[in-house]
Amino acid sequence: MEKRLSLLLCSPLLALATSPVSADEPIDVVLIGGGIMSATLGTYLQELVPEWDIHLYERLGEVAQESSNAWNNAGSG
Repeated sequence: MEKRLSLLLCSPLLALATSPVSADEPIDVVLIGGGIMSATLGTYLQELVPEWDIHLYERLGEVAQESSNAWNNAGSG
């Protein structure tokens, strides 16, 4: 359920996260990390200013694997 929810929340940004980066393209917003805060901010920005070019970068293989993961966040212990 958690993985499905995180993919649902991040789905508008996943296409941006997997697309190759070109040095010639201007980037308006860079989001570092594929957690819930970047996904939320990216979704809001995309709704507010759809013409902005938003790029999301995640170093891990999947989104929401560090602080957004229920076993790693501050509320789990």
